[in-house]
Amino acid sequence: MKVLLFNIKGSSARKCINKDLCGGMGSGTWIGDSWRARIFEYVKRKNVVLPEITIAYIAAIFGKANWEVELVEVGQGLDFDAAKADLALVPSSIVDCRHELEIIKILRKRGFYVGVYGTFVSALPEFFLSDAEFIIRGEAEAGVLKIISDGRLPRGILEVRPVENIDSLPYPDWSLFPIKKYSYSPALNKKPITVMLASRGCPYGCCFYCPYPINSGKKVRFRSVENVVEEMECLKNKYGIQAVDFRDPIFTLNKERILKFAGELIKRKLDIIWSCETRIDCLDEDLLKIMYQAGLRHINVGVESASQEVLKKSSRLPIEINHQNKIISFCHKNGISIAAFYIIGMEGDTEKSVLSTIDYAKKLNTLVAQFTISTPYPGTDFFDRFKKEGKINTFDWEQYDAYTPVLEHEFLSAKKLLSLKEKAFVSYYFRLAYLLRHMPKYFFEKLLCQVVKIQ
Repeated sequence: MKVLLFNIKGSSARKCINKDLCGGMGSGTWIGDSWRARIFEYVKRKNVVLPEITIAYIAAIFGKANWEVELVEVGQGLDFDAAKADLALVPSSIVDCRHELEIIKILRKRGFYVGVYGTFVSALPEFFLSDAEFIIRGEAEAGVLKIISDGRLPRGILEVRPVENIDSLPYPDWSLFPIKKYSYSPALNKKPITVMLASRGCPYGCCFYCPYPINSGKKVRFRSVENVVEEMECLKNKYGIQAVDFRDPIFTLNKERILKFAGELIKRKLDIIWSCETRIDCLDEDLLKIMYQAGLRHINVGVESASQEVLKKSSRLPIEINHQNKIISFCHKNGISIAAFYIIGMEGDTEKSVLSTIDYAKKLNTLVAQFTISTPYPGTDFFDRFKKEGKINTFDWEQYDAYTPVLEHEFLSAKKLLSLKEKAFVSYYFRLAYLLRHMPKYFFEKLLCQVVKIQ
């Protein structure tokens, strides 16, 4: 049996599209129309280029079952070459869904048996169902395992539950991918770089808003420390990987496990730098010290708003402010960069509260500050509530890019939200205090990487 796996580049010429973000819905960064906004967009498009890990997992699962696997790269348009195969599998995202649908229609016209997977198709199967033979509703890897186990290709909706023992999954197969093209700068400036998952599932209550649990669920499933470290060793030996971005939603949820993980990395001397995403209340100074020794160089954290009232109204679990400031300051002093994520236009937000959040972001002065607009994703209770209240302004799904207002806000117009978003980015990054803190380290690391490359 032969399967074609499609890796489809976002069709937008303007947005920096990353289909792995926002719980697999994808994001499409665009800032505004000023020249400074356009500079930021250009820099991000050039420097943040990461692969979709699910495709690599699916390739490994099919390969282990002795299927012939071929990766088909599709650019911004509709031109692609596809050899004859028994199955064509297409990933779905909300930010590029029309483009993906056109690819599916072309494949059907060419006589391919087409399946679709991903968070968006799990949330809205009807968007693709009439144009594909089947869709996987749930974790894609579980769907592929069922197809192999059943020995036949499904039709309609293939409903699956998440894989319980994720140690049982083979390591993602990156042999089909252009590894050397990937970049995650300025967070991690070493290359080659790739992504990993050490756990799946998130237990926090923000699933009211977040689409991540649609496929991965709230139950946390951990890989064993040995399994994770051995994959890193394999990446180093097979692909020469020097940096890894862990895509787990809460990487440090279990402190003892992370201490064991860090200790194992230190013992094996893999010399791989890495980044992760977590909550600040799942961090302390002692943990950060050993994580740094083990190669941690960057952390993604959600700050979201400077207003405790806004956070509580949005059913978010606020971080104790003194602890937040202390941890971020500790990271700055000890060589760990931070990306802080903020949300504009949450329930209860006003222009005053958003401006206060922008000021707080500047005070924290992290390497990266990401300002997105509150977005109700289909498949979440947040979306269902606002749809019922008649406050969804558009069902043009590609506008659900985390940077475009799609709902009616009680205090802020769409025009005002866009203005505040652009103000947040431009006023944050074009500051002397930002340049003095972060640019020397960035240029030094870039220069060092070039020297190593030449040698």
